[in-house]
Amino acid sequence: MAALPSSLGATGEPGLSLAGVAINFVDAALATHMAGRIDVNREELSDRTEARLRRLERRRRLDVQVLRDPRFHALVFQAAVAAAQDGDTEKIDWYAAILAGAASRDRPADLNVRALLSSMAFLTAEEMKLARQFYEDFDQSKHAIIDGAPTPNWGPDTSLYLRRLESANLIVSQVVEALPARFQGTAGNYFVTSTFHRLMALVRETN
Repeated sequence: MAALPSSLGATGEPGLSLAGVAINFVDAALATHMAGRIDVNREELSDRTEARLRRLERRRRLDVQVLRDPRFHALVFQAAVAAAQDGDTEKIDWYAAILAGAASRDRPADLNVRALLSSMAFLTAEEMKLARQFYEDFDQSKHAIIDGAPTPNWGPDTSLYLRRLESANLIVSQVVEALPARFQGTAGNYFVTSTFHRLMALVRETN
């Protein structure tokens, strides 16, 4: 972490000297807190990933060769950096599921896991909860696969959430020609993307 300005303490003004001492104290406290938080998040990611890998091993679906691949090591580093910036355990569990799923023999073919992980890091924990809720509702609907799902009601920031989930390529809006306009919004209804389906398949590998 970049240090806060400490030059205030170098002046001859008593008030500024005290301010400089206070700033240095806050700076040190923040650095200590952040270092501790990073360690906690890293351990959380490690524990959750290990638990999921053990499930794969018990099911005889663990691809040991993947664990030795430098590309997987790069993925672990990417996940560790993402986890260090996120204090939400559910979000860290997504990272663990992606890491462990990437080491499954039955992982979705040709899935760009690093790009997927980058998209997940871009979203907030709240947005990932909404995404999962949307996926489960969509998956349980008998008509959604053809007609799509209407615009959800996620409060005053619904349009923002939808745009961000679209940017992450998890959902897409589409006008359904055969569906009357009263049953869809001006942008059409929303569909789950193939990327989102493959992400959830990856996650289910180690659930």
